Amino acid sequence: VSLAVLTHTPTLRGRVGSPILLHCAFAAPPSPFVLEWRHQNRGAGRVLLAYDSATTRAPRATPGAELLLGTRDRNGVTAVTLRLAGPAPGDEGTYICSVFLPHGQAQTVLQLHVLEPPKVTLSPKDLVVALGMPAELQCHVSGFYPLDVTVTWQRRSGGSGTSQSPGDTVVDTWTSGHRRAADGTYSRTAVARLIPARPQHHGDIYTCVVTHTALTKPKRVSVPLLLAGTEGPRLEDATGLFLVAFVLYGLIHWLSP
Repeated sequence: VSLAVLTHTPTLRGRVGSPILLHCAFAAPPSPFVLEWRHQNRGAGRVLLAYDSATTRAPRATPGAELLLGTRDRNGVTAVTLRLAGPAPGDEGTYICSVFLPHGQAQTVLQLHVLEPPKVTLSPKDLVVALGMPAELQCHVSGFYPLDVTVTWQRRSGGSGTSQSPGDTVVDTWTSGHRRAADGTYSRTAVARLIPARPQHHGDIYTCVVTHTALTKPKRVSVPLLLAGTEGPRLEDATGLFLVAFVLYGLIHWLSP
């Protein structure tokens, strides 16, 4: 009996929690068959789904795994695709699609890589510092997978020019260890401690730059440093300017012939 098992998706990249299809099909003469989907990761293996076409029972599957069984086409090919409803980091690894006929068996192997890009936030959101006082920036990187992530700091002096390393405006930087969430993703925090603020630091823009394999380009989050009392005109000042303009307009209008 001739039997061939194939896949159109030998290597897949999936997002955490996003449904994904692992394609598998086999070509064989009409015959009862048994299907088995097995998952292997880091030396451990388990059967995700088993199906016997000779019975009327539904496939035996673990939660989150579903068989998408196609009908045999005119070329003798039957699709036996596996759908994962919401893969987690622990679901990455090797998937083996095996088909058993009364007089033979065959299988194909697929590799699933689970990726999740990081979320990046800066605190404080408003970096307002009193003259002569130090400040601290925290860059929170969360919800990413796999583990490797790089966090760096950049500064643009006075809000103009090109970004560069923070240089002498940063006393110290450090990054926390990785923390693992219940869904298997990771988070960590990078900290930059700034020197006491000087007048020339007003308007400096600090940027947290994060690189990760799930990102097509580095993710950047920025915040400007503002010296307290120099954020812009106060409400009283704006009101005074409006009144002066109003009086001048009236005076000019009165003096006009």
